[in-house]
Amino acid sequence: MMSRHRQMNLSITRVAAITLTAILASGCVSKSLLPAITETNDAATVTIYRSDELQGSLTDVYIGWDDEYFISLAPQQHTQLLVNPGFKTFKIRAHADWSNELALELTPQQEICLIAEVNPQNVVGLNWVVSGYRLRQLPCESLAL
Repeated sequence: MMSRHRQMNLSITRVAAITLTAILASGCVSKSLLPAITETNDAATVTIYRSDELQGSLTDVYIGWDDEYFISLAPQQHTQLLVNPGFKTFKIRAHADWSNELALELTPQQEICLIAEVNPQNVVGLNWVVSGYRLRQLPCESLAL
């Protein structure tokens, strides 16, 4: 027969496992299909590079615009996308992170480069595994892809 103390420990372990699963599931990010390009000749080219900081390196970041997420990047990955011109609010987040935004006006045939990096305003220690991220525009020549 199992002791009462052991039964209580098993119950606490089960509750903790269920709670952790619920927290992780509620922080999930779903990806949508990339929007269709209306005029290929007018599309802006957006290159996004994910930095390789140790902090937050255990999780992918999700990036999108217009209130949807389209891509995920692991550390040191990059992608190049064709995006319809116009005002875009780019968003970035990790699984259990608040999203950060970068608003840009994309012009036809424009080439821009963004870096996805750990937000320097993170609380060190508190955000070690799942960090907050930010997008920052930089000159494309400065990216060594």
